[in-house]
Amino acid sequence: MRFFLFTFSALQVHLSIYFVTRLFCWSVAAEPTDLADFDQTIPILGQMARTDQDFKDGLALDLFSPQNRTLVVSKNTSPLPGKFVSGSTGETFVALSNYSWIIKVNDTARDLIAKVELPYEPEDVQNRGFNVADTSENKTRIIKMTSLDGEYILLGRNSIDTANIFVQYGFGATRTVNLTGGGGMQEAEFVDGLRISLESDQDMGINIDLSNGVDGIAVPTGMRSLTLLFSSNAHGLDSYAWAMNTSASNQQLKRGTIRFPINTSLVSSSGNDTTSVKKTQIMVAKRALDATSSTPFIPLSQKSHKVECRPDCSVTVKDLQQLDGHYITALKNWLMNSPEWSAGPS
Repeated sequence: MRFFLFTFSALQVHLSIYFVTRLFCWSVAAEPTDLADFDQTIPILGQMARTDQDFKDGLALDLFSPQNRTLVVSKNTSPLPGKFVSGSTGETFVALSNYSWIIKVNDTARDLIAKVELPYEPEDVQNRGFNVADTSENKTRIIKMTSLDGEYILLGRNSIDTANIFVQYGFGATRTVNLTGGGGMQEAEFVDGLRISLESDQDMGINIDLSNGVDGIAVPTGMRSLTLLFSSNAHGLDSYAWAMNTSASNQQLKRGTIRFPINTSLVSSSGNDTTSVKKTQIMVAKRALDATSSTPFIPLSQKSHKVECRPDCSVTVKDLQQLDGHYITALKNWLMNSPEWSAGPS
């Protein structure tokens, strides 16, 4: 099962096109001006010719396929309620449409370039308690799809976090992440790719600043800060830490995860080398917000770490019970005195 989230309004409605599974159909071309209906066989053009099909209810499919196929769209008037979505960010989802769309292709196509647009009625959405953003078309979209098989439904939820994507570091109203307490994971991503995912009982405001100047004596023994280019500066005052400050520092989180970006050019002297990242032990270390510059950073549990490159490299730490503190990413087992430092173990 998959779902895709969309910002829908100022009060932030996240629009989700929920995805179930499987499908079937076959072949010629329909004129774009012909509006299709449910349970009608729609031909898909082959040879990467464009198939652009609108439906009577406002559904729109736009796709390219290497071979001729067909699809059928059926209407499910008794879909699961929005609250069935779990592991998502924010408050419980509610349905913003009275039915779902089930798309079935005649084979298990995984080689498409496709877009799906789901329609909505602004008045109907407002009657359900959501504010609607100004858009030229009353539709939501999923793009970059390689298959269409599945069930789609329009979902939304109210949330006070209107812009928790590409958040800037610092303080102030526009740089504060406001997360809503309650069930479900909530997320925010900052401009460098740092991503917070958490579940909290209470509402929470989060600010992150970049604290410049990490004293080398505070970095764990046998490790080097990953926010510092290799240099003769033994104290590492050109380095920095992420300083996280929340409005509920004493609150224990139900679940907490942070994904820290890794600049691969700082891992290996050979530049952007993901192989070096995978061979290197990269860890996250933390100390208290009110710590002095010489207070040591303590590595977080190694079992909670996961390093991956897909394609951007990152190190993720999970099972955090609170966020407040200074964080650094660090490399372990480096040949500190070598002018050509390498990623291999010492």
